[in-house]
Amino acid sequence: MPTKIRPTLVLWGVRMGFMSYGWDAGVLGGVLQTSAFQSAMKTPDTTTTAMIVASFLLASWLGCVMAASPWSDRIGRKIWVCVGAFIQIIGTVISTSAYSTGQLIAGRVLIGVGNGFVVSTGPVYIAETTGTVKQRGPLVGILMGFACVGTACAYWIDFGFTYATGQVVWRLPVAMQIIWSILAIVLTFPNADSPRWYFLQGREDEGKLVLQQIYEDNSLANKVAAEIQTELKQEVGETLRFSDFFIDRSETKAATRIRDGVILVGVAYLMGINMIFYYMTTIFQVYIGLAPTTASVCSGAATTLLAIGAFVGSIFCEKSGRKKWLLWGSALQSVFMIAFVGLLSKAATSKACGSAAAAMLFGWILVFSPTWAPQPYIYISETMPLRHRHTGVGLGMSAQWLMAFLTVYAGPIGFENVGWKIWIWFAVFNVLGFPYVYFFLRESRGRSLEHMNELYNNNLAVASGAASPSEGSGSVTDIQEKA
Repeated sequence: MPTKIRPTLVLWGVRMGFMSYGWDAGVLGGVLQTSAFQSAMKTPDTTTTAMIVASFLLASWLGCVMAASPWSDRIGRKIWVCVGAFIQIIGTVISTSAYSTGQLIAGRVLIGVGNGFVVSTGPVYIAETTGTVKQRGPLVGILMGFACVGTACAYWIDFGFTYATGQVVWRLPVAMQIIWSILAIVLTFPNADSPRWYFLQGREDEGKLVLQQIYEDNSLANKVAAEIQTELKQEVGETLRFSDFFIDRSETKAATRIRDGVILVGVAYLMGINMIFYYMTTIFQVYIGLAPTTASVCSGAATTLLAIGAFVGSIFCEKSGRKKWLLWGSALQSVFMIAFVGLLSKAATSKACGSAAAAMLFGWILVFSPTWAPQPYIYISETMPLRHRHTGVGLGMSAQWLMAFLTVYAGPIGFENVGWKIWIWFAVFNVLGFPYVYFFLRESRGRSLEHMNELYNNNLAVASGAASPSEGSGSVTDIQEKA
C-alpha cells in the first residue's frame, strides 16, 4: 500500500464519489415520465416505479451497514472508496442495458451498495487527512455540495434529452454516472490511507510519515501523532454495548455519540429532501399542475439552488456553531413546509395556490441546502471516537438511506392514497429537528479530532495536564489553526 499522500487528490477523489451519489439520486427523477422509459419498462405501475427508484436507497443502506461492521475497519478508508466506485460502475452497466424492471432494479441495487461504501467512508477519509481544524468542517460539508451538483447536472442532462428521441433519452443519462466513478478511483487509489487509520492498525511509522506529508512540519506532525496515540489509549477497552445506546456509562460516551449521529441524520432525511428530489418533476407536473417543460425547468432550477446553498453552508459553517446552523434551519424550514402543505391542499382547485406552493418549496430548499444538507455530515464525521469512527459514520449514513427509502418508496403510494396529506409527515419532522438539536447535540466546532473525547468527558485530556482547546492552551488544535 502506498505511503505517499496528496491531500488534494484525496479531496477530489471523494468529491467525485459524491458527484456519483448525487447523479444516481437525481437521474431517474427526470426520465420516469418519458415515453422511452415507460416503453422500455413496459409502463410500470406506481408500486413498481417506487421500487425502481427506492432500491438504490435500500441498497445504499446495506452498503453503509457493511462499511460500519467491526471487521470493515481492517480494510482502510481508501479501499472502501475505490471498491464502492468499482461496484457502482458494474451496476451502471447493468442498469443502462436494462429492458425489464427486474434487471434495472438489480443494477440499482449494485449501484446503491457501492454508493454506501463511498458515502460512509469518504467523509471519514477527508476528516482524518485535513490539516487544520478550520478547514475540516468546510471540506467535509462541501461533499454534500458536490452531491447536489451531481443531482443538478443529472436533472439538466435529463431536461436536455427530453428533446431527443428513442432509448437514448434515458439510457445515456444513466450511463454517464460511470464518469464520476472512474474519476473517484483514478484520483483516490494512488494515495496512502488516513494517518489515523494507520495508527489504529498499529502501523505508527506509516502514520507518522503520512502526517509529515500533510503538515509539512515534523514537529507539528509528531505532536499530532502523540495526541492520536493518547486518544487510542483513552479508548482501550471501550466496547460498544447495546445498553449503552440508552444509558451510556463509558468514559468516552462512544454509544451516545453514535446514537446522536444516527438520530440527527435520520431526522434530516425525514424532513422530505429525498421525496422532493426523487419526484421533483412529478410533483411540479402532476400535483402542482405545471406544464411538462416548465416542470423540468423548475426541477433543474431547484437542484441547482440546492447545490449552491450546500456550498455556501459548508464554506461558512465555521462562522457559527454547528448547532446554530441546524436550529435556524429547522425553524425556517418548518415555516416553509407548513405553508407548502396548506397551499398544496388547495392546488387542485386554484392555480394561484399551486404557484404559491411551488414558491414555498423553493423557499424550503433555500433554507435546507446550507443547513440540514451539509451540517449532519460534518457533525458525525468529527464527533465519533477514533476506534469507532467507521462504525459511527457508517451507521449515521445508514440512517440517511433507511429514512430515504421509507419516504421515497412510501411517498408516491401515499400520494395515490391520501394526496397532499402525506406532506404533514414531513412537516412534523421539520419541527421536531429544533428541540432535538437544542437539547441533545453538543457543539463540536473548533476542536481537533483528538479533542472530541473531552467534549463528552471533561476528565479526559489529550495530554497530561492540558487544558481544553477552547481555553487557549496552546494545544495542537491552536497550532493547527496557525499552520
